[in-house]
Amino acid sequence: MAPAFGYPASEESSRSGAQSPAQGPLNDKMADLETTYHESTIRAGEEVDYFAAQLDRYNTELTGSAADKRAHVFKLVDSYYTYSRKRADRLREREPSARRGSWQRAASADMDIDEADHVNDAVSAEEIRRVEEEAQTWDLLRRILPLRYRDQTASQLRTTNDASTRTRRQWWDDFLVSDSAARERKIVLEWLQSSASHRPPIDEVVSELQQNAERGDILAHGWLHTRHKIKLQKSVNGYQGVLEPHDAAAAQSHLGSNTLITQLDPDAVTRQSRKLEPHDEFFERAIWLGCFEMLRRGCSMSEIREWCSERTELWRAASITPLPLSNPEDEEQPEFEPSALVLWRRMCFAAARDGGTGEYDRAVYGLLAGDIASVEKVCKSWDDFLFAHYNALLRTQFDSYLVKHGGDSATRAAEQFPSFNAVLHHSDPMTVSKRLIASLETDSRTRKEAMRTAKTLQGAIISNELDRHLFQQGLVLSRHANQKQNSKLIPEISSHLVENVNQDRYFDLADHDGLRILAHVLIIIFTLDRLSGFTKDRSPLQARHQVQEHIIAAYISYLRLANLEEMIPLYCSKLYGARVYETLSRNLIHIVDNDARVHQLTIMRKLGLDLAQFVKAQPLIYLDDVQDLALRSEAKGRFKILEDGPATLKYGRVVKPDFFGEDSEFVDQEDDLIIRAMEWLMLVPGLFVESCTYAIRIYKYLLKKTRLRAARAFSDRISGREIVKAKSPIPVGETSEDLGPGWFEEFASGDFPAEFLDRCKLSKDKLITLVRNLWELECLVRALDSMETLSSVAGLSREQNTMSRDMLQHTSQEVRAAKACMQPVLKNWLLVSNEVDKDFQELRAAYIPETVLAYISCLHFAGTSLSRDNLLECMELAAVIAEKGSDVAQEFLRCGRMKELVEAFASCSKALAIWTSDKKGSQASSKKIREMGWSRELWSIKP
Repeated sequence: MAPAFGYPASEESSRSGAQSPAQGPLNDKMADLETTYHESTIRAGEEVDYFAAQLDRYNTELTGSAADKRAHVFKLVDSYYTYSRKRADRLREREPSARRGSWQRAASADMDIDEADHVNDAVSAEEIRRVEEEAQTWDLLRRILPLRYRDQTASQLRTTNDASTRTRRQWWDDFLVSDSAARERKIVLEWLQSSASHRPPIDEVVSELQQNAERGDILAHGWLHTRHKIKLQKSVNGYQGVLEPHDAAAAQSHLGSNTLITQLDPDAVTRQSRKLEPHDEFFERAIWLGCFEMLRRGCSMSEIREWCSERTELWRAASITPLPLSNPEDEEQPEFEPSALVLWRRMCFAAARDGGTGEYDRAVYGLLAGDIASVEKVCKSWDDFLFAHYNALLRTQFDSYLVKHGGDSATRAAEQFPSFNAVLHHSDPMTVSKRLIASLETDSRTRKEAMRTAKTLQGAIISNELDRHLFQQGLVLSRHANQKQNSKLIPEISSHLVENVNQDRYFDLADHDGLRILAHVLIIIFTLDRLSGFTKDRSPLQARHQVQEHIIAAYISYLRLANLEEMIPLYCSKLYGARVYETLSRNLIHIVDNDARVHQLTIMRKLGLDLAQFVKAQPLIYLDDVQDLALRSEAKGRFKILEDGPATLKYGRVVKPDFFGEDSEFVDQEDDLIIRAMEWLMLVPGLFVESCTYAIRIYKYLLKKTRLRAARAFSDRISGREIVKAKSPIPVGETSEDLGPGWFEEFASGDFPAEFLDRCKLSKDKLITLVRNLWELECLVRALDSMETLSSVAGLSREQNTMSRDMLQHTSQEVRAAKACMQPVLKNWLLVSNEVDKDFQELRAAYIPETVLAYISCLHFAGTSLSRDNLLECMELAAVIAEKGSDVAQEFLRCGRMKELVEAFASCSKALAIWTSDKKGSQASSKKIREMGWSRELWSIKP
């Protein structure tokens, strides 16, 4: 892997032998991956590493002018082709031996286990086909993209000599300069030839016909069986000289009765309208099939001559010489006469339609003439049919150019003999590619192959419909991702758009190889469009591009499932707008180790991503998921932590044990994701105001939903003190005593540097108020946490009717914590704010009455269990609440619970009067209590 990702070589090599990523989970597993974070069994192959490494390398080398950057993109495509081509070749080398070996071993009765395993590991034909089609796709792109995204400022004019002195190559070059459609068709033809060159060797293709010719290893010497028959008859009849078919000697021999030819020149069969010996007919078909395959594969003239020469059939190579398909640069023709080529093409057309001895020789002349019908008869694949049409179009265009610019002789030659005009055959030249590809999808001979996903993609590239294809591919992925539940990574698209798309033509979420190919194709196209200025105004195409980006989002999801998180930032950086950071967040939120998080941030920084924007976006994403701003408080009337029934002498009103929940560590996933988002935010310096604002929103949401366990987890994992310490220059206490709520006073009284205030863009007073709100919300949660612990201890005490020393110590600690955290709750809790907040008002109404009553019960229990000083503090609390203008009293009045409050204080007063003894080891009445005028002796009843 590239150094940017930090993969060790051993890890990369260990994945190289993994299963193909195309063999992955079902679509529904991909669809809900944003909410499922379990260990995945998907394993990626080495091709995933290679493609990512090359893309990362391209990122680092992308410098210079727009033309230089385009050149780098083209090199990237070349690297993908080179890798895919080598991979396909390696698989092909394994396939024949593996299959032959499996056949032999299957026939063996004593095949051992190791050999059986080897058979099972043989490369499948389907895998070879998929890899071969991928190599073809990258080959097509590397050829056609430089043409479509060429530098428009570069001059395409070239200086040519006088028509009478121009070579064939010059005529061809001038023709290509004058016709942009011809340039693209030439590229497609060359691509089809290159793809065909990776078929089985020609000798293997013709081997069956060669065997039927019954010649053994003899390739030369032409029609052996027919020659032998002619010689035999001439010897028997004592005939000298050339034997003509109408001669008496020929008529008397069985040559006449069997209608065999009497001469051995190449035209004898058509001239005499006679046949060859059956074995020689197979030989003849094998020769023409070989010639057709060599033309189909774009073999050079020297290769064609050599192949024909081995069979002593050089005349066949000579008939192909005038123009070897799309590449006349193969051999130059200095003294070129356009009229000769115009005439030669028409002679080939006549041979293709009216001459020949079989379908293969007519197909050869059909290729040379630019005919379609004669060539289609021997076509066996989608590529072959496309080749027949593109060959005909290109030859027709060049022929028309020669007739137009080749002088009167070329015009006369064109008028003398007919030829096939493929341009007229296909009518509108602007849409011919699109209609041709569409026709291959409906033609019964090619429909099945044309509907394969790889061929559909190749057809879209050729017809220049790639943008539309990628859009529809995004629609299909959206349909798959939202089948069982709504996906946040790949949003659902209007159903009527998807219904009009044939989904069988496109890759689905389980085809990981297909997603890899499509994602990199889309990245390359997006990059080239941007470099060419096609995306300066993206607003009209924004929605369309977002649908296309579903492809990249789906591939990123696959990387996460394959545990390749280090690659995720690279591919997210290729998205646009807010989707960059949302996709990053949803695919990395499962990471809980801070070192791993920091590593991810380092990768993002190297890629040029805005870390501040990323971590700021995360809490918003998950808060928006739960619609926290639109949520009305559910806590009012629902937040009940006191048992029904009267107060008892020892415990007061009973507080429900474990009112946070039975499983104290459990946090709902949607809440945990919000907390994790804040943990990411804490790793990036600065952003103090944002951190406090988000923390307040989180507390408000959790309290409105009465998600007390999540609120406690949030206060433990990201405390207000930690936020102040990490993101502000204001020092707060470091000792254990300062871990309580006292840190806010230190913050409020601290010195605020001007630079810090400028960065926060808030005044000192507003910053203090902001932190105060955070502190007050956190204090409520911590106070309730202590009360829950005290309620559990009280429950044990009721069950055991006694309290151990450890229980007493624990009770003492929790009471102190509750007292400290309740101080801000009892005085102007959430009343001081930078702006009017209805949520604060609702939270006061929901939490203050129940929390204060529960606090009184906890003091009551502590007073009867530890020290009566706690009961005295209840009396002081009663006095504070009774003061004029008490905000706590107002809340009790609003909710109609003042009677409960009075009864709670009365119960404490009764307990103080009756409960005369303190537990051993309890301290004497505190100085603060005595100074306020409260004394335990006031309630002591002496005999």
